[in-house]
This record gives sequence, structure tokens and C-alpha cells, in this order.
Amino acid sequence: MAGHSVETLANGDLALKRLEDGELPELVVADVMMPGLDGLSTLRQIRDRHPGLPVILVTGQDLDEKQRQEADAVFAKPIEFDSLLATIRRLTNRPGAGARN
Repeated sequence: MAGHSVETLANGDLALKRLEDGELPELVVADVMMPGLDGLSTLRQIRDRHPGLPVILVTGQDLDEKQRQEADAVFAKPIEFDSLLATIRRLTNRPGAGARN
């Protein structure tokens, strides 16, 4: 996607296992509603284990301000992909950074 390598995993438990088993990605994008460990719980565990790893949440839910502030960025569904890509560039310090979310 736009020059990025993307790996998808079915749930937060698998994502956390993947983060422990290999090289860390540049960032994580997680859906708030996932089977098993939800996105907010996954985010909190990532913060505990890998505090410098940026996390973007995507959601169809209304999050309160405290929940929104836990993530580096939050995108409501349907996702506006140009804005998402600009945020990814900003969070990974890649050239071409656009608007902040």
C-alpha cells in the first residue's frame, strides 16, 4: 500500500505475539472492534511493551477523549485513505507528510 509493506493479523492476541516474535514494524494500525483482545486493550499492551511504537486506531465506535488520546491517531470508518497515508508518513517520519489527524 503506497510503498509500505503491510502484514495483517486477525486479532490483538496474534498482533502482540507477532510483535514479540520478530522485528518491530514502523507502526501498528488496529481496529477497535476485533475478536478476542480488542483494539484498545491491544494498544495498551503495546504501550506497556513497546512504548515508542506508533499506534493508529480505526473505529466505527464513538471513543471518549481519554481513549482517543491513548493512540497516536484515530480514524473513523469509513477511512479517508489520503489522510491515513499522510498520518502514516508523519508517524514514520517519511517524506511527503501531509495533514495531521
